[in-house]
Amino acid sequence: MDSNDERLSIGSRTSGAGRRSRRNSTDSSSRASGRSWNKKLKVTSQHPFKLRTEQRGRVKEEGFIKKVQEMIAEEEKLRIPIAQGLPWTTEEPQCLVKPPPKERTEPIDLVLHSDVRAVERAGFDQHIAERLTAIEQMRLERERQQRLEEEEEIKRLRRELVPKAQPMPYFDRPFIPRRSAKPRTIPKEPRFHIHPHHKSCVTTSRDSKAMRG
Repeated sequence: MDSNDERLSIGSRTSGAGRRSRRNSTDSSSRASGRSWNKKLKVTSQHPFKLRTEQRGRVKEEGFIKKVQEMIAEEEKLRIPIAQGLPWTTEEPQCLVKPPPKERTEPIDLVLHSDVRAVERAGFDQHIAERLTAIEQMRLERERQQRLEEEEEIKRLRRELVPKAQPMPYFDRPFIPRRSAKPRTIPKEPRFHIHPHHKSCVTTSRDSKAMRG
């Protein structure tokens, strides 16, 4: 009994020690994970947005304000009255200073582009006319040469050709027509195939014509 009690006390002690060690291990692991999680998670620092539309709007607003300020300053300057001085004729006679004489204008020979083009066009027209006349002369010369060649050919043929007289007819043997030996052609009545309906129409038309006659 004493031995059993000792065993039970020892087993309870070992089980209690195991539970304590497990509990301590879980506590230490939870503490370590909490520390690492706290290290990982940081507070998010908020930064303002920088939009291009806001920048463009700010630049445009500054330019508009500057333009308005310039317009106000210009209007203020215009509002300041500026007194005009009295004319010199009220106190002293006004003597105008005579300007120095100008130099005489010398004419310059102007060369207009239209004149240059007219000269070039005249030369071109003359060249075209000369070319056309040359072509016409060549054509006339060719025709003259062809006509001369034809005349020479005709003369040569006339010299080479020998006139031949036709033989006299034989008056002692006159032409006597002879009767043909072929049989005469016997005419035959044609046999046309007439449809009965057309035949009746033909007979009626004939009867009508006979009655009219």
